[in-house]
Amino acid sequence: MDVSLSQETSPLPLSHTMLASNAQHLIKNGSDIYILIEQTGFIYKLISYDSANCVYRRIDHTINLNYNINCTAFFYQNQLYSYGGYGFWKNNGHLRKFNFEDSEWDITPLNKEVISTQYVWFDEKQGKLYVPFQRIINAGIEGAENIKGVPDYASYNLDLKTRKWEKLGDLESATKELVQSDAATGAFLKYTNGLLHLVHDGAYLFDFAHNKIYKSRNSDLNQFLIRRASFVNMFIYKGNIYSYSVGNKTFNVYPFKLTDFELLKSNMWSSEIRLYYIFLAIITIILIVAGSVWLFNRSVRIKIEAAQLKILKSKSVTQAFIGTEVSLINLLLSSTLKNVNVEIHQINHVLGIKDKNIGLQKKVRSDVMNAINDKYEFITQSNVMLIGSTRKLDDKRFYEYFINPTEVKTIQRILENN
Repeated sequence: MDVSLSQETSPLPLSHTMLASNAQHLIKNGSDIYILIEQTGFIYKLISYDSANCVYRRIDHTINLNYNINCTAFFYQNQLYSYGGYGFWKNNGHLRKFNFEDSEWDITPLNKEVISTQYVWFDEKQGKLYVPFQRIINAGIEGAENIKGVPDYASYNLDLKTRKWEKLGDLESATKELVQSDAATGAFLKYTNGLLHLVHDGAYLFDFAHNKIYKSRNSDLNQFLIRRASFVNMFIYKGNIYSYSVGNKTFNVYPFKLTDFELLKSNMWSSEIRLYYIFLAIITIILIVAGSVWLFNRSVRIKIEAAQLKILKSKSVTQAFIGTEVSLINLLLSSTLKNVNVEIHQINHVLGIKDKNIGLQKKVRSDVMNAINDKYEFITQSNVMLIGSTRKLDDKRFYEYFINPTEVKTIQRILENN
């Protein structure tokens, strides 16, 4: 349990000291009670009490002050820790542990520095410290944004067992808008799974343990909290909110029930695992759609080709190959059977282009032979070309042509059927 105390309820008499304006913070660890002087690192432990007096003894030897303003203090496995805070014109993400033997604060080295804000919660059961976003302040660097704070909306938790920060994801857009609109971030009440906090006139539960956000729908609860907006002399214990009234010297008690809150659609952060699965789902959908389109187009193409092939096979070869194509096939087949290749001028003669210009000859030869090969592949439903080519032995600039030896019998059978 920890409680922010008002000046009226602060147990340590500091009114005539240099620390008179510093707030006092009560932390209970088991049966031990401690008072921390905020912004200092000073620690006092309750050593005895009776019906009239409480005796506190200072247990630290702290000299340096004002380096840990608004830090987060907590106990874990009977060790007192202090995380983050502001001081000397910048905030930090340092983790400090109080050394009870030497009465000094020791720095705890971590794998990286995650800058603190006041949206910080420590999970006592899991031993993990949660920082949903950072606001980096460094007045030693020019620019107004460095005084106000440069936001970093990556979410982390720190495992005190391993002393390593782990990235959880990034603050969700709706949550980002909520914390950006939060003008006063100093008042938080800790409860089992996170923090109770006022944003404007609304009471929100930030459930760090389950990565959820709730908003109060109980107007009476909202008014109760708004009238005590500083949250001093308040704590949550066993299903109730306790608020100490200095004037009446009594506790006001209000039931703390999750049923008074509605669960918001947005989480605090989008987990990296969740983002991974979303990305994987999108890729899977794209692949399924692309595969479906490919299969549909393929099935349509096969049906069209089958229909065309049926029509083509029902016709004569002279309908499949036009006259000049048949003449060229016969020329190439005759020469191939004699183990002789056909030269370009012979092809030009058969195609009737021997008197045309070289450019036109080349185009016509290419078009006719490509058409023959395409039709042959289509008729035989194979990927083998009927007409092949090779460079001339005596002049590599020119080609000679022939019927592919493996296709001689097939083209003969096609021509005989014609």
